[in-house]
Amino acid sequence: MESNISTKLTTKTQRKKHMSAEENIETVKKFFAALGNGDSQGMLAVAAEDIEWIVPGKDWTLAGSYRGHAGLAALLQKSEKLETSTEPHEFIAQGDRVMVVGFASGKIIATDKAFKDDWVFAITVQNGQVKSIREYIDTQALAEASKTGADSTANEEIIKKLYAAGERPGLDPEKFVSFFAEEGYMWDMASGTKFRGKAIGNSIAALASAFSDVRREIQEIYATGDVVVVEHRIRGTHDGELAVCSQTVPPTGKAVDAPCVDIFRLENGKIVAFNCYNLPSVMQQQLGLADG
Repeated sequence: MESNISTKLTTKTQRKKHMSAEENIETVKKFFAALGNGDSQGMLAVAAEDIEWIVPGKDWTLAGSYRGHAGLAALLQKSEKLETSTEPHEFIAQGDRVMVVGFASGKIIATDKAFKDDWVFAITVQNGQVKSIREYIDTQALAEASKTGADSTANEEIIKKLYAAGERPGLDPEKFVSFFAEEGYMWDMASGTKFRGKAIGNSIAALASAFSDVRREIQEIYATGDVVVVEHRIRGTHDGELAVCSQTVPPTGKAVDAPCVDIFRLENGKIVAFNCYNLPSVMQQQLGLADG
């Protein structure tokens, strides 16, 4: 009996030791293949139940320690905040340790900032499963790409693109709405009406329908941090039906030239607040709807 137990223990020990460097590399390659294909089940299949994955840094999206299959699933979910291509170039193994040298490039979706990263993964493989991963990466580059601090120049360009989507030839109400965060709004301060979602696009479409050649001629634009202030004039010819208060005004063929100030606040490249200050009385006078 003792001889049989001894034989089994010896065989088991030999089998464990027999996991060659080549076999460990193949396990790691399977893991990376599943990672590259977005195959979470394939990754879990070669990941130990108590796997530990350490991503260094503290100021970027994926930084942290992840343990077990639940931790791995959480990391994969967070990785959806990146658009990235990861390419392992070299696998070096000794015993149960596999070093992987590679390169990654992509962008952080929330900031739309690109990054490039030469990385090394130190991986431990036990019994044909990935036991632990410790990444050695360019944490500074990734933290920089993850910064959500406002970029004044970028925000100014966003507003210019917004205006272009609100008038011909680039009129596109849906695109106009796409510049807003999910909770973002447009507030017509003169009427006190606050628009959200599709209603924003409907308002823009209605103005373009009443004034087919409507345009916003920017006089001054000021951008600082996450705030953009625009002084402009709305100009156009009234050649379509215009809703004013409770009445619909038929085309008058008259031109309008009304001063406006728009104040935008943005977060992560999306508009969260758009306060529009205009003088409807000026437009009504120019259309002959009110005394001058």
